[in-house]
Amino acid sequence: MGCRAGRLRSSQSSDQPTGPESPVGLSFFWATESVGLRDGGHCVALLRTGWAEMDCPKGGVPRKYLQAVSFSAVMRIPVLVALILSALVTRPCLAQTNAPVDDWKPASSNQPGKDYPKVNSDGRVKFRIAATNARTVSVSFRDSSVFAKGEDGAWYGHTRPLDEGFHYYTLLIDGAEVPDPNSRMFFGAQRWGSAVEIPAKDEATYTLQNVPQGQLRELFFHSPSTATMRRAFVYTPPGYDQNPDNRYPVLYLQHGWGENEYGWGVQGRAREIMDNLIAQNKARPFIIVMVYGMTNETRVGGMRNFDIRPFETVLVKELIPFIDANFRTLADQPHRAMAGLSMGGMETRMITLRNLDTFSHIGIFSGGSIALTNITDLAAFKAKNKLVFVSYGSRELGNNRGGDLKANVDALKAAGINSDFYVSQDTAHEWQTWRRSLREFAPLLFQDIAKEELVAEREQAPASATAPTNAAPRPRRGGFGGPIELGPDDKASFADAPAGFDQAREGIAHGHLEMVTYDSKSVGTQRKAMVYKPPGYSSDRKYPVLYLLHGIGGDEEEWRRGGQPHVILDNLIADNKAVPMIIVMPNGRARADDRAGSNPMATAPAFGFFDQDLLGSLIPFIESKYSVKADSESRALAGLSMGGGQSLNFGLGNLGTFAWIGGFSSAPNTKPAAELVPDPEKTKAQLKLLYVSCGNKDGLIRISQGVHSYLKEKGIPHVWHVDEHAHDFQHWKKALFQFSQLIFKPSGN
Repeated sequence: MGCRAGRLRSSQSSDQPTGPESPVGLSFFWATESVGLRDGGHCVALLRTGWAEMDCPKGGVPRKYLQAVSFSAVMRIPVLVALILSALVTRPCLAQTNAPVDDWKPASSNQPGKDYPKVNSDGRVKFRIAATNARTVSVSFRDSSVFAKGEDGAWYGHTRPLDEGFHYYTLLIDGAEVPDPNSRMFFGAQRWGSAVEIPAKDEATYTLQNVPQGQLRELFFHSPSTATMRRAFVYTPPGYDQNPDNRYPVLYLQHGWGENEYGWGVQGRAREIMDNLIAQNKARPFIIVMVYGMTNETRVGGMRNFDIRPFETVLVKELIPFIDANFRTLADQPHRAMAGLSMGGMETRMITLRNLDTFSHIGIFSGGSIALTNITDLAAFKAKNKLVFVSYGSRELGNNRGGDLKANVDALKAAGINSDFYVSQDTAHEWQTWRRSLREFAPLLFQDIAKEELVAEREQAPASATAPTNAAPRPRRGGFGGPIELGPDDKASFADAPAGFDQAREGIAHGHLEMVTYDSKSVGTQRKAMVYKPPGYSSDRKYPVLYLLHGIGGDEEEWRRGGQPHVILDNLIADNKAVPMIIVMPNGRARADDRAGSNPMATAPAFGFFDQDLLGSLIPFIESKYSVKADSESRALAGLSMGGGQSLNFGLGNLGTFAWIGGFSSAPNTKPAAELVPDPEKTKAQLKLLYVSCGNKDGLIRISQGVHSYLKEKGIPHVWHVDEHAHDFQHWKKALFQFSQLIFKPSGN
């Protein structure tokens, strides 16, 4: 029989330490001690789930209370005892009444050749324990059946239906708590022990598939600060050894309390997750480094005294230089990320806030969040950070861990920080939550895939979506776009952008980015826009203006986050390759609530109304606030994806306002070409430049191909450029690099 003692929760105490060095905001409680019960019962500490799993006889009560500890404060023991005893007394142990479905299969977590444990279609686990001389056998899962001897002398029993995913467990044989000899061994709860994998609907995203495989490498490095040799595991993506000229970004990925450097590679399936994402073109290939986070030296009641500095030294001063020296990394801050689960999330938060010059992307999985009050220098954080990602299982939410987690993320967004909040449905503080978190986090890293593409696919993907098996990697937006058929015109019109074109340079003048707010007559609210002023901006000079539009999931900050337009223009202006210009990056979603939200596709109609806001409110505001030229030949309009469609629709529909127009990977919101250009001769007379581009791996290329074909047929001069990229910022950055060198120059058309 099994009883659940209840979820252990706490609220934040008022005397918690604050600031980047403290673990404030993490109030996870977990069982830390096996507890004896009457008649040989026991309690097993399942650290990763946050539940106390207890086997007890009818009417059994603990001889001693279950200790618990918070990441932020030690819980008052008498209160905890009362809660546990109340749960045990008021909730009787329940006997299983439904017979298991008889479709048992060996669990994937078994040792090779072992038939047990077995799992069935309703998520139960069946055990066979060869302990002929034992008097009692049970398992740590609550509400399990009574184990009984079979005719072969082995003990048999089964669990209640379990949730999908990974579960630690132990056996109790005549009062001794032991691992299951049929299970593979996993390090958790500060020991090597047993676990079972329950098949999940989305398991193909984290299981081995017939796709190109990366490698998980074990290595040792010397740590002078600890005077030890330390182990790390390093994931290298498919093709790492076959492409010796390629260099890769790096993610440093941390485990939680009670686990170690094995966790992410074994329980977390990090290698399989990345291989499958890369095969689907959903994530940029990058290296992952997994090292022991020095968490387990912290004992019960000692979290308040936890000191991040020893591990921070090992990671920042010793491991990172070792990895950069021994692997082909992109050894700079924009290409380095850190993430972690649970206590590893706490470590990530503390270390990244103290080392903004080292890490540009932050991921916190079930480990609190970052509030604006944690950021000591908001301007510096915005300039250096590229992403804050926070995730939880849906069953974890509502426990007041550091306040309203989503509100913290929303506050970061409102402050202009690229942030994302992900909830794994129907999961708790467990590996299934963290596998899904890595699956959602990885595609957002290192800017090469646009966020709007990823959130749109998240909305469109069915719950049982699987990774490919023998299929060749599909183009981005395969379902949303379509098959790619290239013609003889579909080739590059320019040489590739030079290395470093999008990297900030020292020794040159730099422009300035600022956020402005304007009154929108058509929307009826105040709206925001990001504005780039060129180096040396002066009210004594008049400047041309480029209005630059984002995609379906973006906003006024998407170009800054992913495209670095200020860096690209600073470099071009310094090289005398572009005219000094102002760039205005507005929010193209013309409605009162102009955030992308959880379903960006639902906001698509608002993009069609943006011309009223652009022409009637934004342009007049810019021309009243800044020293600009107010004529069509001094205005350009360009955009990516949905913004590319807007640029073609609104630009070609308002040739008296814009003489320079660019559509980068334009989306299906683009009007048919005959509607875009109903009067070819008038268009020829008024247009200075029409730039149309797309990548040859982009499933939406047919949109731009159609525009090019019509323009060619009607003899309308234009640029048609196709490069080797997909629907991503690699293409869009280079398109901006090329387009901005052509505009506002006398040659024009």
